[in-house]
Amino acid sequence: MLCLLLVMQACNTDKTESPVLDTEIEKEYELDLWENLSNQTRIFQIRANTIKTQDCLNYFIESSINRTGNNIEINLGKPQIPSVCERGIGTAKSSLDLGTISNGVYPFTIKLGQIVPSTGRLVVSSGSFFLSMPTPIGFRIIHNTLLRVPDNTIWGYIGYDAVAQPVVVQFFNDLANISQTNDLPKGYYGYFNLLENGSIELGNAQVSTDRPIQPIVRRFAANENDLEKLIQTYRDKYGQSILIRLRNTAGKEY
Repeated sequence: MLCLLLVMQACNTDKTESPVLDTEIEKEYELDLWENLSNQTRIFQIRANTIKTQDCLNYFIESSINRTGNNIEINLGKPQIPSVCERGIGTAKSSLDLGTISNGVYPFTIKLGQIVPSTGRLVVSSGSFFLSMPTPIGFRIIHNTLLRVPDNTIWGYIGYDAVAQPVVVQFFNDLANISQTNDLPKGYYGYFNLLENGSIELGNAQVSTDRPIQPIVRRFAANENDLEKLIQTYRDKYGQSILIRLRNTAGKEY
C-alpha cells in the first residue's frame, strides 16, 4: 500500500509541473484568417482578438511569428494596456503578417503562454487558405477556410434612402453594362461572405452607413475610367440620397 501511495504521489507531482493539457480550458482568444489586399500586393494574416472585452478600444495582444523553413509558429501573450487609452469598450487585437505565402502545406503551431502548444497545418492553394487545428487549446478559430478574392473583382455596396430605391435599380443596370456576374464558390472571402442561399454578407467593419444597403460583388476587367465615371455621375446627380462604396483586388477604393 505504501508503494502504491508513493507512486500516486509521484504521478501527481509530474502532472502539476507539466504544461496545461486540459483541452477544455477556457477559450481566451478568437483567431481568423485574412488576406490583406492593398497596393497590388496580397499579404496573408492571422488576426487575433480576446473574447473578453477590455476598458479601452486600443488594447493590443503581445504577439510574434517565427518561421523556420515551412514551419510556422505564432505566440500570443496577454492583453497589453495602451499608453494612452482610447475610451470605449472593445477587445484586444493583434494582426500577424505572414507575408506572401506560396502554395503548399505548412506545419503550424500556436502557443499561448504556459498552455501546451496547439499544432496543425496551413494548406495554401491558388484558391484558398485552410487552417487545420484539430485540438485548439485556449482559443477558437472563427473561419478555418478563407477563399481568395480573384483578381478583377470589385465589391462593396450602395446605401440609399427609401425614396432612392429606384435609383439603386438603375445603378445596378448601368453597372451590369460594364461588368460581369462573378460566379464565385460559396464561402468566406474575408471582405465578404457568399451564403448558400445566394445572398452576399458584408462584415460590419466594411459598412460605414446605417441606411439600407445593396451589396455588390462583380467581375470588372474593363477600363477603370468607365467605373469611376459611372460612380461619379450617380454621386453628382443624387447627392446624399445614395452612398456608393466599392473597392478592387489591387486595393483601390472608389
